Amino acid sequence: MSHDASGFDDMDDAEKVKFSQEESAATLARLDKLLADLDGLRATVEDPDGYISFALGFDGRLLDLKIADAVGYVMTNLELEARLNRLIAAGEDGVDQMRAELF
Repeated sequence: MSHDASGFDDMDDAEKVKFSQEESAATLARLDKLLADLDGLRATVEDPDGYISFALGFDGRLLDLKIADAVGYVMTNLELEARLNRLIAAGEDGVDQMRAELF
């Protein structure tokens, strides 16, 4: 909640303090909401074959990773690494797109 500051200079000291405290509290509340909204954003990536899925947060942190037990039967470690690298690159692109849409 933002107040009109046009009459700030005409306020007495107690009113200025109260006004400043209310403005600070309102600003912090808006920042808390923005941070909570950002924390809720996710870029989710899933392997087309369904063996791997993960989610990256707005800041690029890995939030969730799932690798199917069957992956060891259908690909080698090197194939798994290559697939993970491709998916991570796609996830990072998704994070970049989220950031671009917000800013």
